[in-house]
Amino acid sequence: MERVWDKFLTEDDKKVIAKRKLREETGPGENVALLVIDMQVTACGDDMPIYEQLDRYPGACGPHAWKAIPVQQRLLAAARAMEMPVIYSKHVFHGYTGMARAKEGVFAATDPRSEVPDEVAMMPGDMLLEKQTPSCFAFTNLHLILREKGIDGLLVVGNSTSGCVRATCVDGQAMGYKMNVIEEGVFDRIEMSHAAALFDMQFKICNVIDEATAMSIIGAPAPAAVAE
Repeated sequence: MERVWDKFLTEDDKKVIAKRKLREETGPGENVALLVIDMQVTACGDDMPIYEQLDRYPGACGPHAWKAIPVQQRLLAAARAMEMPVIYSKHVFHGYTGMARAKEGVFAATDPRSEVPDEVAMMPGDMLLEKQTPSCFAFTNLHLILREKGIDGLLVVGNSTSGCVRATCVDGQAMGYKMNVIEEGVFDRIEMSHAAALFDMQFKICNVIDEATAMSIIGAPAPAAVAE
């Protein structure tokens, strides 16, 4: 199966991989939740070239985000149908904390660009954690939530592959969780960064799976078609 990182590998890289295969799959975990990382308006921006919108959305991933959103919609529908826990993270700063970034910028709680877009909006029963560092595990209550619910594995989608997704998977794996990144459900601004981060995670850290595998883990029938 062709992987997103294949086109970036040199001939020497391919020879190394042929002799030293990627890490063994660990399995998804016995009790799994869906983790939606930092799906915020500023990270998505508009479905247009990124360089044309950086004045409005400095962190926009543009078409890469909008390609991943229908995948996320299908996974969210399936997870909710099967009553799988759904956890969202938001990278956000509140004024009451006194942090400088709460006063201005796209991640200030008072800025509408820090909100989750309607296309992947939270639903009743979903959980929210707020963070100020790349990792969803750093200085948040995520570990406490997972431990309370007996969750040992996470299906991961969201933003961005080389930043918050990768950092979360590094920390989650170190804490003993089975981390499963859904290739079509994550995105980044730079294609090379996206591909390299996915390769690094599969090679060294955690499972990188496709949407079909994720659906089989959720155990739900294919959800109804969603608007593109």
